[in-house]
Amino acid sequence: MTQRGSNANSNTDTVLAPLLIESAIKSKHTPMLHRIRQKAKLPFLLVLISSVAAACSGGSTGTGAGQNPGTDGSKPAVKNQDPIELVFYSTSGDFDNEGFMNMFGKKIKEKFPHITPKFIPRTAGVTIPNMVTAGETLDILYFSSGQTNELLDVQLQYDISDLIKQNKYDLGRLEPTTVDIQRLIAGGGIYGLPVFNNTITMFYNKDLFDKFGVAYPKDGMTWDAVYDLSKQMARTDGDTKYQGFTLSMSHNMLVNQFSIPYTDKQNKVNFTSDEFRKLFDMWTRFYHLPGNEVTKQTVSYGVQVDKFDKEKSTAIYLGLAALGPARFKDNFNWDVASFPEWKEKPGIGPQPYPSYFYVTNTSKHKEQAFDVIAWLTSDEFQRHLARNGLFPTLTNRDVMKDFGQDVPYLKTKNFNSFMPKTFASPAMPSKFVSIGAKHLTTAFNSVSLKEKDINTALREAEEAANKEIQTKLSGSK
Repeated sequence: MTQRGSNANSNTDTVLAPLLIESAIKSKHTPMLHRIRQKAKLPFLLVLISSVAAACSGGSTGTGAGQNPGTDGSKPAVKNQDPIELVFYSTSGDFDNEGFMNMFGKKIKEKFPHITPKFIPRTAGVTIPNMVTAGETLDILYFSSGQTNELLDVQLQYDISDLIKQNKYDLGRLEPTTVDIQRLIAGGGIYGLPVFNNTITMFYNKDLFDKFGVAYPKDGMTWDAVYDLSKQMARTDGDTKYQGFTLSMSHNMLVNQFSIPYTDKQNKVNFTSDEFRKLFDMWTRFYHLPGNEVTKQTVSYGVQVDKFDKEKSTAIYLGLAALGPARFKDNFNWDVASFPEWKEKPGIGPQPYPSYFYVTNTSKHKEQAFDVIAWLTSDEFQRHLARNGLFPTLTNRDVMKDFGQDVPYLKTKNFNSFMPKTFASPAMPSKFVSIGAKHLTTAFNSVSLKEKDINTALREAEEAANKEIQTKLSGSK
């Protein structure tokens, strides 16, 4: 099975060219009562018989997870049993065709026999604008919250609020912060439903802690406690230099615990704010620890991750919760502890980083597409995701008890610590993530290498990022 890939960093850097597509007229359900009234001129008995027959033949307007509010959504109702094809696509590249069919497609086909899922894998030259120009109809797109711009840039978003109401879909079943993100993106509406979740977690190499006789990281540690632990683990033993700590700066910024967005409502970055500086100071000071220093050859994110899982010379790594297991597998003796907490924010973890499934405004099968994405959030399907190593998006975390049971290398991991008990409030997703991340990474590297002080590096990064954003907004080259 192909799971999430290792190119998450590049995903947030993808900026698709704008493509203006006229929104389709919203489809509406026709309740049974309305159909009965439309037949009012027929004899009453005939109307009653035809209506009962329609109900018995499966003509319900309820759907998936919302047919009865509060249920697990395991009984999809059928609006139209005519055979149809639903086309899925994502630029994330986390599944090939076989992986998608094993994780999603086969299950969808089992639950909805009249629907044939078609998945278009990401390959060179296969972009959404190109497919739309070629006349390819895309029914369901899925993106992580950090890839929001890839939906909005091509103007394929569709507000499913009416479908949610008509189908009595219970949003209360979902992790509230994942719904909050959609409200922010859609200006109070909802474009998609969260199907699987992600965030940052703390991975550690158990063998290294055993080697040096240091206690493993524990759940509920503060940033300062992790700093002290990293200090113990940063050392040279024989000819090998061991780092105590490393992190994925760009991902930590996306889901930071202070809920600071990359850009504000005026599309400006504020890297020099006191709150952001506090975050940045914490991240960079680990690289100033004796023995934990980096060089120009080792400062990059890719090299740092390699040192953790390939060279096995780094003790602690803060990275995407879903990306780590898919990459690390059973190559070494790793486990997880909960993400470090700030003393002034006890119990608060990072923000969620969910992936949403979106019904497009050009789909000719919006109701059936909604049925599918609603069922993907059912207890039944969420348990399937959890068993296969993806994180559910439900408020009720009972399905996490089965996490990783179908993936041998996950069975013994501390699954309760992958996701925080309480997520930080979501920051407004920015369509300029790639620009902000680029300049922030430059500042991060220069401070980590002690080439510049924090104030200078952040000021220069802020000025450069804002200049590039304004140039992009003005349409200048």
